[in-house]
Amino acid sequence: MGGASSGGLTAVSEFWELPGDPSVCPELRRRVRDRLSGFPRVVEDAELVAAELFANACRHSVSGQGGKVSVSLSALRTGLVLVTVTDQGPRPDPHTGRPRTPRPAPADPLTPGGLGLRLVAALTTDWGHWRAEDGGHAVWAVFEPPLPAFAHLS
Repeated sequence: MGGASSGGLTAVSEFWELPGDPSVCPELRRRVRDRLSGFPRVVEDAELVAAELFANACRHSVSGQGGKVSVSLSALRTGLVLVTVTDQGPRPDPHTGRPRTPRPAPADPLTPGGLGLRLVAALTTDWGHWRAEDGGHAVWAVFEPPLPAFAHLS
């Protein structure tokens, strides 16, 4: 894909369709890190969030059983970054048979896992999700760059 520049940051627009296998996470992290290298204020958080959302898609959707996960990465010259991870649809809840909706799990320090969306919420400006017409599920995360600090004039 590519990017456009106007003297400052270079805009980024990428789309990857990846196997729904958690072992792909290091490759995804590398891709995000490489493409956002010009966005130093958000690159580490965006890399971590993209990997977390990808791992969630592999773990909690039908994409994780030989399926595919799509990852979209966009960055504007203003510094705003958007990561969207789309799976092929949720695995049904074993108790209700209904599709699951992503939401942060209750914080329990004695229970492993379940804190991924809390991490996403902590590292992003905003995040959310929607159900695609094809039954897939997309989770997006936005990163706004911090405002520059103003020098104190004495």
